Formats: sequence, C-alpha cells, structure tokens
Amino acid sequence: MNKKVAIFLALSMVMVSLSGCLGRGGGKGDGDGNMGSPDEVDSDDYNVLYIGHSFGRKFAKLLEDYAHTAGETNHAQYIEFSGGESGSPGFLWDDAEHQANIKAFLDTGEIDVLIMICCSPEFIQTLDTDQAVWNFTDYAVEKNPNVRIGLAMPWKVFPGEYENASEYATNSTLDLYPYWGNLSDELRADYPGTDVFTFHHGAPAYEMREMFEAGDLDGDIQRLQGPEATSLFTDEKGHAGDMLVDTGTLIWLHAVHGIDPMDMPEFTQWEVDIRQISKDIIDEQNQD
Repeated sequence: MNKKVAIFLALSMVMVSLSGCLGRGGGKGDGDGNMGSPDEVDSDDYNVLYIGHSFGRKFAKLLEDYAHTAGETNHAQYIEFSGGESGSPGFLWDDAEHQANIKAFLDTGEIDVLIMICCSPEFIQTLDTDQAVWNFTDYAVEKNPNVRIGLAMPWKVFPGEYENASEYATNSTLDLYPYWGNLSDELRADYPGTDVFTFHHGAPAYEMREMFEAGDLDGDIQRLQGPEATSLFTDEKGHAGDMLVDTGTLIWLHAVHGIDPMDMPEFTQWEVDIRQISKDIIDEQNQD
C-alpha cells in the first residue's frame, strides 16, 4: 500500500467519524442556530454568511463582536445552520429548504463573504472534490460578483477517546487540511476573479490540548471536557469551550478581515495570551 492510499484510508475513517459523530440533522443549539435573515441584509454593511454545522457556528456568531472591536464596525454576520454532517456543503445543497434559505441571502446581491465548512461526503471519499462547494460558489458569484469564498476546517471529534495530545493529532484534520487547500486552489483556478481562502480554526484544539497536558494552561483550563468556562471541550463530542472559541475566532477574524491577533485588546480573562497562540497558528498556516 503506497503512502497516499494509506493517508486516504486513515483520513477517510477520521472524517467519517467527524461527520457521523456530529450527527446528521442533530441538535439545533441555541434556538434554530441561525442568525439574521435575508431581509436584514444592508448594502452599507460588510455582510458575512456562514453556512454549516456547530463546529463553526460559535465562531461565526462571535465574529461580529470581534470585528466591531477591531474597528470593522460595518461587519454584519448571518448564519444558516444545520447540525452535524447535514451542515456540510453537500447536504446543504441537497436539502431543498436549506438551499433555498442560502440562495435567499445570496439573491440580495450584497453578500461580501460566503464561508463553508468541511466536510461533505464527496470530499471525505475522494479528498479532492466537492461539487457542492462549486455549486454554492457558482451561485454566489453569479449574484454577488465581488463575493469572497472562505473554506473552514474544524477539529477532530471525541477528543476523550484519545489517550493524549499526540494520539489525538494523529490522522486528524491537521493531515486533512492540505487536501482542503488543494481543493481551494482548484476552486480559485475555476473562478480566477474571486478571492478564495482557507483557514483551519480547528488547529488550536490540537495545540491547546498539548499545552493542557504539559501544564501550560493550569491557570485557565481545569478539565479536558466539562464546563465551558474551564474546559477545552464541553462534551464528549468535542464542542469547543470558551477558551478554544475565543482563540479560534481570532483565526476567523484574520481570515475574513486580515486582522493580526496581536492587534486585538488583551484577553484579560485568560492567563495565557491566546492572541499569540492564534498568531503562531496563522503564521504556520501561511507558510504551508
């Protein structure tokens, strides 16, 4: 078995776990998990639409506050949410109601950024194609010629099932991310006038678990899984605790607005400087 086939099989197993464990159509979170409506879209705002599942929703929701704090006061955030695998581009496109809702936002002609999150079944199976990403991009560009397309990568589910940080990071979305980048390159080639960008807001989950096990987060994090204020993850599925959400949202902020995390005010609720953690991750991603 060659290396590429081995990686494919390992990552396919991981991502099937990611999709399935999040649950198809499972859990709506706060209310229905959505944010805003097409009727609220204002041409004077910088309108960002996130379509996806819960491993991106908290970051998208908080992004508006972060952007305003950073001086991007016209940032307006919208969310079309669907739980688990049903929030992947493939299932969102195939679901008539979700597709119609998303198109209603895009039909305004005022969407500046469309963000989708990994991973559709097609991408899990092939590691290089996801027709739904093209379908949404094609419609978005047609209705919003200057729209930017963002492709987000989350982290691996069920962190408690892995003995330590090293095991958790093995065959994870860290390994999947280069394939996501390749897909982004192909999308960019097909839409040469469109800004297409990728970002891995899931990367802090691996870095911060390693720091937690080394005792570097003792002043902030008490448990791997537990209360959101003092744990990396809030449940066995691996939904993000507050510190991980804050750190990941800095990566979203940089991806959407180009804001250096170190230019943000210090997060006094955390002893560790999460701005530096996110900046180091962003710098590493930019080198890849």
